[in-house]
Amino acid sequence: MSDSRASETPAHTEAGTPRAPPASSVPSAPVADDAPERSRAQAKQWKKERKLQAQQKAQQAQQAQQAQQAQPTQPAPASSKSSRPPRDASPVTQLSKALAYMLRHGAEKEFLAIRPDGYIRLDALLARPKVQKIGMPAEGGGTRAPSAADVEEMVCASDKQRFALTRGTADAPDGSGDVLWMRAVQGHSLAHVTDPGLTELRAENVHEHLAEEGGVRYAVHGTDTAAWAQIEASGALKTMGRNHIHLARGLPGASGVISGMRKSCTRLLYVDVGAVLADAIPVQLSANGVVLTAGIDGALPLRYVYAVRDERGVQVWP
Repeated sequence: MSDSRASETPAHTEAGTPRAPPASSVPSAPVADDAPERSRAQAKQWKKERKLQAQQKAQQAQQAQQAQQAQPTQPAPASSKSSRPPRDASPVTQLSKALAYMLRHGAEKEFLAIRPDGYIRLDALLARPKVQKIGMPAEGGGTRAPSAADVEEMVCASDKQRFALTRGTADAPDGSGDVLWMRAVQGHSLAHVTDPGLTELRAENVHEHLAEEGGVRYAVHGTDTAAWAQIEASGALKTMGRNHIHLARGLPGASGVISGMRKSCTRLLYVDVGAVLADAIPVQLSANGVVLTAGIDGALPLRYVYAVRDERGVQVWP
């Protein structure tokens, strides 16, 4: 009588290799939730953005180096500090700096859609990592990311009135909806951005906006000693990558002077705005009182500067 076990399927092949179990016996993998997939897709998108930013930065650095080799440029004036706030800056200062950078200069690098009038949706600004990493004080302790309410409070409390907020639809800041839009009032370096709130200064209205000294309607450009030396050597004030040269309607703290220069400036260049207008060089006034001019091809010759004084009011030039 034959052994019934001889007909059973052996567990190993002749070569001694374990035989694979039937497909029906292999447990099926559990169906994964789509959240990890979304996280991976988001991580890929951020990685792609960082790579593009690095490429753009390298290209800009190369272009800047080539331009510097082609001709000497004056250093940025004291009123143009780095957009990166100091490490011990308050969360509100960090938020203001981050928003100013994106609204004035970095919208394209941050993949933000900016309108020709400078407006960007506030929810898009708040979603950027540059803003998300700022730690605002949270109730009960700890920190949280900035909110729309934080931005509204910051804009209302700003003594320099650098920003404007308005409401609209998801497509336009036309005042007809509840979507918040934000823009910088002045200071843009993006060539396609224009400020619809600028007031054109002309010979017939300049007396309404600027103070007079010795019969001259003037505005003041503030800088520091080292930058003034370079300006004097080059023979002109320059836009320094922005759309306009910035001038104040007077000294910091004077009546009606909101913005236009820092209080720490040690060289004050007094510009004869009447003479500038007489030569058909456009001059505008922003909503927060900054006098703006693109000069002649981005430069305003020193022949329009009638005096340079130090922070004590002592004349140092000419």
